[in-house]
Amino acid sequence: MLFTEEVFNMEELMEKLVPYNIEHKVKVAVVCFIFDSEGKLILNRRGPGARDEIGRLQALGGSVNQSDADFHSALKRELEEETGSSSTIKIDYFIGAQLDEKFDNDLGEIVDWIILGYRGVLVSGELINSEPERSVGFERAFMQEFKKEELSTTAYNFIEILKSNEK
Repeated sequence: MLFTEEVFNMEELMEKLVPYNIEHKVKVAVVCFIFDSEGKLILNRRGPGARDEIGRLQALGGSVNQSDADFHSALKRELEEETGSSSTIKIDYFIGAQLDEKFDNDLGEIVDWIILGYRGVLVSGELINSEPERSVGFERAFMQEFKKEELSTTAYNFIEILKSNEK
């Protein structure tokens, strides 16, 4: 985990990253670990059109765009894009930031992804898989029931932190 103090926009994030001497191009993603009313975690199984880690489970979210006013706006946009508009998701708190170095096939270079993780709750409605090419669908289980080998690397790391937070 890079840090656990919440940053709200790109300017704050870039200031926070200075001590880490990030060497590659930086891209930012926001993800939400959503819990239902029974306390089960809802994860997304990556489909054949996903960028990487196809078949693995991950939190819902995606890339921050330049047009996003801040990270909360980006997260709300991403959640609506991935789950439709028939549900209400409350963002509880910021979990932390992870660094995920990946080779970007489109750019032909290594990119340092900064993944900002949040905990959320499904307040009402149902999640609808709005991106069937990138997502096989949603799966629900208690955190301890998800197997490490089925999780994306970042999902596993964030879930371990959530487990320690909720003890």
